[in-house]
Amino acid sequence: MGSEDNCTNIKYSNDCLKLINNTFQKLLDLDSINYQIELEKSLEEIGSFFDLDRIYIYYFSKDPTFMQIESQWNKIGISPKRETQEEEVVYTLPWLIRKIKSNNFVAINNLEEFPAEAIFEVEAFLKEGVKAFLIIPLRSENKLTGFVGYESLSKSVAWEEDEIEVLRDISKAFSYTRSKILKEKSYEAIINGQAILLNNSESQIWALSNVTSYVTANEAHAKFFGKKKSDLEYQDLYDIFDIETANKFSENNWELFQKNEPGEKELEIKNFQGENRLLKIKSKPERDESGNIKYLVCTADDITEQRLAETELYKAKEQAEAASIAKGQFLANMSHEIRTPMNGIFGFLELLESTNLSLEQKEFIREAKSASEVLLHIINDILDFSKIEAGKLTMEKIGFNLRNTIEDAVSLLVPKAAEKGLELYTMIKAGVPEEVVGDPSRLRQILNNLISNAVKFTKHGEISITADYLGEENGLAVLNFEVMDTGIGIHKGNINKIFQSFIQADASTTRKYGGTGLGLAISSELVKMMGGEIRVKSTLGKGSTFEFDVKLKVVKGASQEKFAFEKLDGVNILVVDDNTNNRKIVSSYLQGTGFKIFEAKDAASAITTILSNANTKNKISIAIIDYKMPDMNAYELATTLKTMPFTKDIKLILLASLTQKGDARIAKEHGFSSYLGKPVRRDDLLGCIAIVLGLKKEDKEEKQVITKHIVKEIKNTLKPRILLVEDNVMNSKIVISMLKTHNMTCDVAVDGCEALKAVSEKDYDIVFMDCQMPIMDGYECTSKIRLLEGDKKHTIIIAMTANAMEGDLEKCIESGMDDYISKPINFDIMFSMIEANTKDRGLVDGYNNMIDNNIHYLIEGTGLEKDDAKELLEEYIKYLPDLLRGIKESIDNNDFDKLVDLTHELKGSSGTLRVVSIYKLAVKLEEAASKKETDECVRLFDEIKDLFH
Repeated sequence: MGSEDNCTNIKYSNDCLKLINNTFQKLLDLDSINYQIELEKSLEEIGSFFDLDRIYIYYFSKDPTFMQIESQWNKIGISPKRETQEEEVVYTLPWLIRKIKSNNFVAINNLEEFPAEAIFEVEAFLKEGVKAFLIIPLRSENKLTGFVGYESLSKSVAWEEDEIEVLRDISKAFSYTRSKILKEKSYEAIINGQAILLNNSESQIWALSNVTSYVTANEAHAKFFGKKKSDLEYQDLYDIFDIETANKFSENNWELFQKNEPGEKELEIKNFQGENRLLKIKSKPERDESGNIKYLVCTADDITEQRLAETELYKAKEQAEAASIAKGQFLANMSHEIRTPMNGIFGFLELLESTNLSLEQKEFIREAKSASEVLLHIINDILDFSKIEAGKLTMEKIGFNLRNTIEDAVSLLVPKAAEKGLELYTMIKAGVPEEVVGDPSRLRQILNNLISNAVKFTKHGEISITADYLGEENGLAVLNFEVMDTGIGIHKGNINKIFQSFIQADASTTRKYGGTGLGLAISSELVKMMGGEIRVKSTLGKGSTFEFDVKLKVVKGASQEKFAFEKLDGVNILVVDDNTNNRKIVSSYLQGTGFKIFEAKDAASAITTILSNANTKNKISIAIIDYKMPDMNAYELATTLKTMPFTKDIKLILLASLTQKGDARIAKEHGFSSYLGKPVRRDDLLGCIAIVLGLKKEDKEEKQVITKHIVKEIKNTLKPRILLVEDNVMNSKIVISMLKTHNMTCDVAVDGCEALKAVSEKDYDIVFMDCQMPIMDGYECTSKIRLLEGDKKHTIIIAMTANAMEGDLEKCIESGMDDYISKPINFDIMFSMIEANTKDRGLVDGYNNMIDNNIHYLIEGTGLEKDDAKELLEEYIKYLPDLLRGIKESIDNNDFDKLVDLTHELKGSSGTLRVVSIYKLAVKLEEAASKKETDECVRLFDEIKDLFH
């Protein structure tokens, strides 16, 4: 080979074939140790044979954008291709690399043959002094792995086709040899790695060729029997172990081979020290090409200590569970046993309080009731804490009105706050959703705990409860609650202690104020269960602010009661209260109604505001007046306003911090249209204003004064039918006596059997059912009552029990009861239940007249005997109260679809039984309901009710 004038044509001569054969023979026998030396010798032979200046081999790195010279050769006097072996960027020669990837070779006879785009390649080869070159790609398993470069630096070369073919054949030896070396190194690394893992594994590993023959084993398996690895490999069990051990192992191996699939088994066997050890053996068959088991690979772990620990743990678990059950039973029994006498204490104290007592005796009663309430609170805290501790306290997910829940929690503490002269107010900010899904009772419990503490630790000043909407997170509304007081505060060093169980900030606090120290710990856990956290900021002597967040699902589409305030024009409302916060709250509740709001801090300011606007467009229409003010009280202000010509027509609404029985009558006498307790409830306030403005019909019973949620004076006309099922004489006596104070009576059954008989013979409005009784308990009795009634009727049954543990409420509901009241009985709740479930007996007196007035029509129209006709009318009369009640509720709720259905039912039954007077009115009522004429429906329904009087 030489210049273009002196080129040599290379054919497959004997020398050429010999070179190819020697190269292949040499490279095929290489190992990783002498690979580089022999490779360089081969490159030298090839270079000398073809009269080349240098040869080099490049391989691509793991990152194919880099490459590195693995081996090179150059003539004496010619500089090497690279002085050092280091990674180079592939795309410094972009044209050449593209050609290598897409062609079997790249041959350049002289640099003038480079295309225009090969600017980087020309620059590189000129710099190195290259005159001509041939590049042969290297491939392994059809993948490009590198290339061989053959270069001439002294002359141009005319690369012949045969010459290129020979060099391509030789280059295949390079890629094959390197691939073989890499695989050997990889295999060696795997083998060495496996050996390291096997021999250092704490687990025993071995392989069997048959039931009694080892193939190999690791050091851990050999060590277990006090032997070396070499003692076991390719040996028979019976040549290694004693007969007992060999038999055990061979029997175990037989089962594993027979299974013919991955398996697991426990085997107790002696180690080299003669100790019985429990091995957990896992096996996996290794199969040959025909699917037969070639080896059985086994692994084993010594689980002796683990199993002993599990046994001990199981025993401990059983003991703990037994202790937990015993604890739960003890708590349940304790709750029942304590609550039963507590019910007697509360009941008799309340009865005693209603008798004629001296001031000193009344004070004694008050203290006794207070002490009893503290004891009951302690019992409830301990029960709740035990549920949390046992992980058995669960959260309900039910829909509820958030505003009502907050306001109910606050209202419960109003009397105690009023007794101490504390101002208690609630601010529910705009954006707080009305209807949510969650656990209302637990939310109320958190608020009760925080507000109760605020009242307890505050001597004077005020307590505020604020609710705010912070936004949405993962589809849940994040709600923030804040309870702020002006009480004794907490020392900075004690703030971290207060949420711990049985701990209060200061031990002296317990002695002075009482309490278990559980309330805040329970509240903290409940808040966590609701997806939030509780925090506190406090300054000693100045007060505390407790703040917590909860996450609740919002009920979409829920709406509050709306009144058409926007239709009214020129309605101006004056809020009179010496407390700035209370004025702001009332004003905020009236936002969005269209009213213009004025505020006055006392009676004098109120009168000035009213008079100054008397003859203007700002004339006051309604005044909302706080009872207690510094210059004169609400009654005195009302009397003053009624004597003035410009103010006597103003509608007055009274706000009072603490309501008493009879206050409604007194408020009415002083000219108030409505009477509400504080903290003010927005819905009650809007409802009162709606009635005052004629946007809402008021019940006849409400007359002109509306008092909601705080004072519910039992109506004298209420004559409920009550059955008390109670085996405890003391409890029965208390309930009967309390009912007498409200002019009520009840029947008494001492067990479930008597109750079942009583319900089957008489129609009761409500049954108060004790759960634990002899002969037949309350659960069984309720189930039998429901079976007896079927679909014909549904008697309201309220569980009245001293049990207050987890699942008691669910058990009551599952048995068919409608509600649950725990002992000691809260008689306000009991009377609310009675009032809510008592049928309107006002109609009963007119029922006999209804039968007498219509029976002859039925006899004439059907030809029935008088007794049969009377029996039909009596059945009709029995179901009539519920039907009329449903009609009234439909009218009140503007549910015209339901009203049409119920009125149609009334029309049909009345027409069939020839009760003409009701039938005619029912026809008209159905027509009015279809047209959605509310006022006409009310008028017609009043006419129907008048038929019974």
